[in-house]
Amino acid sequence: MSNAYIDYREDWPHAFYDSACRCNINFDGFDCSQCKPGFKGPHCNEIHSVVRKEITSLTAEEKSRFFTALEKAKRTNSEKYVILESNDTSIEGNYEFKNATVYDHYIWLHYYAAKPYRNSTRNAAHQGPAFPFWHRVFLLFIEREIRELTDDDSFFIPYWDWTKTNHCNICTNDYFGVSDEHGHIHNDSLFSEWKTMCTYDNDTLGKICISPTKTPLHPIIRNPGKDIATKLLPTVCDVRYTLAAEKFDTPPYDGGAKCSFRNRLEGFDVPQNNRHLNSSMHNLIHDYLNGTISHVPIAANDPIFLVHHAFVDKILEMWLETHQDAHYPNDTNIPKAQRPNSYMTAFFPLRHNDNYFNLKVLDLGYSYE
Repeated sequence: MSNAYIDYREDWPHAFYDSACRCNINFDGFDCSQCKPGFKGPHCNEIHSVVRKEITSLTAEEKSRFFTALEKAKRTNSEKYVILESNDTSIEGNYEFKNATVYDHYIWLHYYAAKPYRNSTRNAAHQGPAFPFWHRVFLLFIEREIRELTDDDSFFIPYWDWTKTNHCNICTNDYFGVSDEHGHIHNDSLFSEWKTMCTYDNDTLGKICISPTKTPLHPIIRNPGKDIATKLLPTVCDVRYTLAAEKFDTPPYDGGAKCSFRNRLEGFDVPQNNRHLNSSMHNLIHDYLNGTISHVPIAANDPIFLVHHAFVDKILEMWLETHQDAHYPNDTNIPKAQRPNSYMTAFFPLRHNDNYFNLKVLDLGYSYE
C-alpha cells in the first residue's frame, strides 16, 4: 500500500470541515439538540445530576437496569451517528459511512482516537495530558446516549474499585461473565453473544475499522490474571502513590514522564516495589484482563472498559480536588493533538483538550459515591 495515506485525525477536524457550529448556552451535541452534561429539559435549564456508585454496591434493580441498558445499546442502531470505514486512505475519497449501534459507535470513537500515529506508539487519547479528560468526555458521551436510548435520565455508569480484592470480582456471570480456558465468555452471560468490531486492520494506519467479508466477527476475549507478568491488580497503596504526585503532568509528557499524576494514573510510571510489575493503575487493569481490552484501540469492545474508566475518572477527581491551582500544560513537547487548544478527536461539538480541567464533576452532572 502507498505510504501517502491520509490520517483524518491530524489537526482534527480540518480534513472534513473548515468551520463548525457552536451551541448556545447549555445546549450540546453535534446538532445542538442535546443538553450539556449537568442539564436537562426542553430548554436545557434544569439541573441534572446522578451519583455514580461502585458496581458491587448496586441494588439488584440498579444492576439489572444497567446491564439491560448496555444490551439495548449494543443491539440498537444509532439514529444520529454513522461510523467511517476505509480499506485504503491513500486513495482520495476512498471511505464510506456505515450504520452502527449506539454501543458500537462508542467503540469506534475510542478505536479512532487510539490508533497510533505514523512512526509512533502515541495517539490522540493516551500517553499525554489529554488522557484522563478525553476519557471523561468519552464516558459522558455514552452515558448520555444510553439515557436518551432508554428514556431514563437516572442512568449512570458505575465504577469498579479494583483495589477491593486481589482478583476480578466482576468477572462472574452476575456481572460481566466468567471466561473459559480459551478466554471465551460463558454462555450464561449475555456478553457471550457480543461481537467485536474494528479488530481486523491490525493497526494499519491506512485502514479504518474495515469489516470482514467472509470471516466471522470475533467474540470478546478475556483471561483475567492468567498472564504471569500481569496477574496482580493495583492496590490502595498504588492509588496513594498516584495521588501523591504534585504536578498534573511533566516533560516529556509521555509514558516516560516522572512525578506526573497523569502518568502514574495512566500506569506507565510504575511504583518500585517487590511486585516487579511492568505496568500499574489504569494500564495494569487492561493487561490483567488479558484479552480484547488489552489492545488499546479495540479495548472498548469489552464493557468492563466502562466501569474501569469510571474508577480512573474518580481518582482524577480526587486529585483535582486537592490541586485546584493545577493547570493543563502547554508545551511544544506535547503532540499537537493533545495540546490545550487542540480539539479532542473525534467529538462534536468541538472541545479543546483543556476545557474540562477546571470543571468539577458536579458541574458535569455527576458525583461519586
